Amino acid sequence: MRKTISALSLSGLLAAAALLLAPSAQAAGYTYVGMYPSAAACDTAGKAYVANGQAVSYFCDVTPTTARLSIWT
Repeated sequence: MRKTISALSLSGLLAAAALLLAPSAQAAGYTYVGMYPSAAACDTAGKAYVANGQAVSYFCDVTPTTARLSIWT
């Protein structure tokens, strides 16, 4: 049981670190906007920013449990 909890904790920590340290969108000049519970929700929000003219493009950094939306203005 301890090994399972430890493995789950480690995988959650690694997923969070991957989102925080993911340089791909930030290095390209994108601005962080928010966190979403899934890639689909992030994609929908990104499309809304573009459709409303608030962004030129968007990028979602995705892990199995969350997605971080960044936009290019």
